[in-house]
Order: sequence, then structure tokens, then C-alpha cells
Amino acid sequence: MKLLDFFKIFKPKTTARSKLEAGGYLPLLWEDDYCQVVIVPLENTAYVLKSIAEIKPLSEASKTDFGFTEVFEHGEMPITTTSKEIRIDYLTGLLTSFEFERAKNIDYNGDKIIDCTTGRTKAFGFSSFTLFFETEGEFVKHIWISISELVSLAEISVEKLELIKSVLYRLGEECEMILVDWNGMELIDLRNRYQINNYLSYFWK
Repeated sequence: MKLLDFFKIFKPKTTARSKLEAGGYLPLLWEDDYCQVVIVPLENTAYVLKSIAEIKPLSEASKTDFGFTEVFEHGEMPITTTSKEIRIDYLTGLLTSFEFERAKNIDYNGDKIIDCTTGRTKAFGFSSFTLFFETEGEFVKHIWISISELVSLAEISVEKLELIKSVLYRLGEECEMILVDWNGMELIDLRNRYQINNYLSYFWK
């Protein structure tokens, strides 16, 4: 999806910051983070590994102390999340059963407040971890996550970390999904608890 298309999705659904509940759960979504750490069907494994092998040396060559000098597009997945027919009520029920908080609004780019109770993009999680998903009809179109590296393991609590691990594992086991981190050029099989633990330990040591 082009960034312009992404902006169009959110533009009509903004609200005033002054109307928000004080201290309420308000996940932050940067435009550049859209589907950068994405959860997709397992059937895309070969495509993802091939893409990582092609992009990784190019991204490393363009890396600087301030970011990257080039932008690399990984394109759409051959097997879409929509094709898995994951229902919105299934994913919502899964997240709430593991005590993920449902966000009423999203702080988009730090300067817009998005109403996600009526919009197509939803957010569930904690202050340190948010799972976003975009809907199409009654099904889930895209799933991606945001992890705060500024929060220590002690701050998120062992209980919340176990809830995060359990949700990711259930998505792997029940929906046959993988996690692709395009920032770190990693693929994590969500059916494998060891891979999930190892990936999260990078952020929360």
C-alpha cells in the first residue's frame, strides 16, 4: 500500500485531542511503521526469505548513523491475510481473552487522533506493545505490531509479557501465521515458542 493511500484511510476519522479520556490507552502509530513488523500467512515463508536475502545486503550498504540513505519496497505478500478469512470477532475475542486493552483512539504521527471504534483500523494492547489490524468487510486485512524498546522488562511485567507471547503463539497455531520484521530482516514462525521468546528478548532484556 502506498503511504498516500494509507493517509486517505485515516484522514476522515480524526477527532479533537481535548475530547480524549485523561490517562486512557492511546497507542501511537507512525505512518512509516505501517506493516513494518507484520503478521502474515505461513504460506509466504519462501517469498519472505527470498526478499530478505535480496534486500538485506542493500539495506546494510545504505545504513548510516542517522538511518538509511535508500528506501526498499518489499511489496505485497503473494498470499494475503484476507484469504485466510480471519474474522474480526475471532481476533477481537482472542485479544480481549488475553486481557489486551481495546483502544478507542490512535495517536497517528503524533499530530492526529484517529477514531478506531468506527474506522477500519483497530488497536489492542498495552503501553509497551500494540497489535494493530485493518479490516475489510467482516475479515481482517492486515495485522501488524508496534513494540516500545523504551520500556524495560520490569515495567511491562512478566504477566503481560506472557500474554503477548500467548497471543502470538495462538495466531501461529490456530491461523498458521508468521511474523516478519522488515526493520530487522527477520522471520519468526509463530508456531514456535522458542522463536517468539528469542525475538521478544531482543526488545525486553
